[in-house]
Amino acid sequence: MFRKAALSVALAAFATTPFLATAIAAQGEPPRSITLYNAEDMGGAGVTITRDVRNLQDIPAEEGFDSTANDYAYSLRTEGQWQVCMDADFKTACMVVDGAMASLGDKGGSISSVRYLGPSKQVAVSTAPAPSSRAPTAAPAQAEDDWRPMINVDLFGNDYREIVFASAGNDWRTCKAACDGDGQCQAWTYVPPGRTEHGECFLKAPVPEASQSECCISGIKGAPSSRGTSGDAAINRVFRRLGDTAGTAAEEEADRAVDRTVRGLLGKIID
Repeated sequence: MFRKAALSVALAAFATTPFLATAIAAQGEPPRSITLYNAEDMGGAGVTITRDVRNLQDIPAEEGFDSTANDYAYSLRTEGQWQVCMDADFKTACMVVDGAMASLGDKGGSISSVRYLGPSKQVAVSTAPAPSSRAPTAAPAQAEDDWRPMINVDLFGNDYREIVFASAGNDWRTCKAACDGDGQCQAWTYVPPGRTEHGECFLKAPVPEASQSECCISGIKGAPSSRGTSGDAAINRVFRRLGDTAGTAAEEEADRAVDRTVRGLLGKIID
């Protein structure tokens, strides 16, 4: 038992080393990095980060005003989707970046925390050779994730974080990924481009009241799929099924409580 535990600890420590990270990337893991530049147009000295950082004061940068990467960036480039925030602990005016930002505008010199959200949504250019004249072999169909959010539904209020997307290509999936990766988040609402250039995302806790609205797309962490329904139909479906799940869980817990009580009484009788 001790040897297994020691081996698990050793493997966990080894998994954090750059060597293993490189090996995993070589085996097909999507690249993840964000490089901060202290001048616009990716100029100046770049500081590359490959992990979530709650406070960029922990990252050294020779040309930083305090020799750290805090409040350092005026432009940046990412591999994968990254959330950048203007304060530590992923707070204040957060935005999602997927690719290059040649200028951070009025947010230049203000980034204090960064974290990875998932693979890039940018469309890759295919370098595969042109197909031959031979008839193609049918490829096995790949199952798609059929989970769907609540379309035309607003979960109004209880916002604790707003993410303003800084580039095209983000949608409700990006917002859902941000919520899934945040332990505090219980629900989210995505507002498509219109009020802002590339859309925005609101993370929420606890789950607020739902209402029909064409402004938004919303979801609840751990909730069942809306199955493509929208508005009140989506609300009724998701919240009804959440209620059914909660009711089943309560019944199961009650059954377990009865079972524990019976076992306890039997134990006393036998003693």
